[in-house]
Amino acid sequence: MTEAAMNLESVNVHSNEPIESSKLLDSPLSRRGFVTKGMAIVGLGSVLPAAFIRAAFAEGPPPTALTTSKRRALVVLQLGGGNDGLNTVIPFSDGAYYDARPRIAVSAESALKLNGSVGLHPGMTGMKGLYDAGNLAIVQGVGYPNPNRSHFRSMEIWHTASTKENVPTGWLGRFLDATKYEQQSMWRGANIGSELPQSYASAHSFVPSLNSPQTYGLQMDGSVRGQTQRRTMDWVQLYAQQASMGGALALLSETGTEAYESTVALKAATATYQAKATYPGNALGTALKTAAQLITSNLGMGVCYVTTGGFDTHAAESGTQANLLKATSDAIAAFYADLTAQGLSNDVLTMTWTEFGRRVKENGSQGTDHGTAGPVFLVGGGIKGGLYGETPSVRNLDSNGDLKFNIDFRSVYSTVLSRWFGTDPKDVLGTAFPELPIFA
Repeated sequence: MTEAAMNLESVNVHSNEPIESSKLLDSPLSRRGFVTKGMAIVGLGSVLPAAFIRAAFAEGPPPTALTTSKRRALVVLQLGGGNDGLNTVIPFSDGAYYDARPRIAVSAESALKLNGSVGLHPGMTGMKGLYDAGNLAIVQGVGYPNPNRSHFRSMEIWHTASTKENVPTGWLGRFLDATKYEQQSMWRGANIGSELPQSYASAHSFVPSLNSPQTYGLQMDGSVRGQTQRRTMDWVQLYAQQASMGGALALLSETGTEAYESTVALKAATATYQAKATYPGNALGTALKTAAQLITSNLGMGVCYVTTGGFDTHAAESGTQANLLKATSDAIAAFYADLTAQGLSNDVLTMTWTEFGRRVKENGSQGTDHGTAGPVFLVGGGIKGGLYGETPSVRNLDSNGDLKFNIDFRSVYSTVLSRWFGTDPKDVLGTAFPELPIFA
């Protein structure tokens, strides 16, 4: 977890050491430093009466919700492991595809036809319905120059939107920083899961990770609940009254207040959510349902991040990928149906990505090894559905026998930043990339 992240679900307060204000005053304390070193206070809403905390932290009414006007949101869905794009968007009209994959190719008869040349995997009926309705854009042949087949390095490139090494911030973190003063909600970004993705790494923005609004908060062992409550009250009594002194203590009080308010606001705002579509009972369906809960709750959510894995199909690809693509397609279709019924389908964009595609030729284990380019999917009511970019040629390959990319992934990012959010891509990506005409 980065310093700029708050994962309240992982917080435990079990220490027996006394809390001494002098330890805080001995050295400067930044907001990020407090988040990583003073997280005991973050879960106050779980262990203290609300009235006490309000009195300790600030005058005024209790925080019930972080009100903000409805605005556009982005849901980023990472397909971890490197999804095989050729068996996802299938070039069924090209015999070279079948020559390269005699055992694992998807038959032309079973492909869900998009036109006379390509079709979706037969398990993706949900997304085929979105495509037919004009709500799915498929960007073909997405990659970057000098592709890297390492999972970690390629993910780093996609996360940071840079081919340079050791970039400290991610593209979504820079986006949140660049728009920090446009929206004041603490829930401008969220990660559905336990590990914050590198995309959110930032200099100034806090992004929480959670599995569910219901479990978000301070987690503690029941055997130490009384001790934890006493220590938390000691913490508040010792420091909260010092808010007017400035410096580290004021920062401590301010950060604790914001963390507490964000927890209370989340629980209050999401309490009335009712799904208006049936989600599949798998992990991805649950995660996207949580994303819908956050987005529909008017907390000012700008970006939700969801990760699903298993796409590293070195062996027995056909069955494994079929199950994964069906699960992904069904979950995305349910998510879109829910948003449509909630009246938000035009305000939410879902974008998928994977760190790389797979090699053109199948391997000896009826799978595929790490490759290069692949498709990116964008789903929403505010887009112009269809195919974008040339279908990657399975005949004209690069010097390593891999697909040549046609569209830099940062063009997709640039388009989303500019056309969806109205943000100057240069503020996030450092330079402009050609944009795609995917928005209505």
